[in-house]
Amino acid sequence: MIQRVLSKKSSAIILALLILGVISGVILTRFLVCPGVMFEARIASQPIQAVPSISCEVCFSPGGGCKSRLIYWFGRANNTIHIMVTSFTLDDVGDALIYARRRGVDVKVVFEKDDLTGYSEYGKLKDAGIQVRVDTNPALMHNKVAVIDGLITITGSYNWSRSAEERNNENMLILRSVEVASTYESEFNKIWSASK
Repeated sequence: MIQRVLSKKSSAIILALLILGVISGVILTRFLVCPGVMFEARIASQPIQAVPSISCEVCFSPGGGCKSRLIYWFGRANNTIHIMVTSFTLDDVGDALIYARRRGVDVKVVFEKDDLTGYSEYGKLKDAGIQVRVDTNPALMHNKVAVIDGLITITGSYNWSRSAEERNNENMLILRSVEVASTYESEFNKIWSASK
């Protein structure tokens, strides 16, 4: 058994060295045959598209800190917080939006009409001067999205409710990307314009 393991390890090492030798041989040959060409800049026939820069944070509930991440990011907003949300009953998150508005942040929230219950943050936010609208889609507006400063996008299955925070298995993604935020901002603008 030990010999078999050693011979498998030896085979893997030999194979890796062989592959490395082939690769370095190709590179060395390319350099010797065409000196200077290997490092020469070439003009592309098509413009090269920059790969969008995205960083991602993931949290899960229950117990994964989703609510605290919402509050954290709303507290860091400088210019805009635009939200489309199905179920929104978390008082702490509503308070964070009110504080953001008091700091001069443009806060807009579109609510799903079927989730405007007595527990909804809709009335509290409206009374605090936050621009709120109700989705007019005859079916559900099932988004759970916040776009912050055209850079941060928060999305996922996580409803902004006590059930999602304490009982349900939910996920939330926090994406840092101008390109992603722009895509979600366009969707927000479309839904905002159609809402009352």
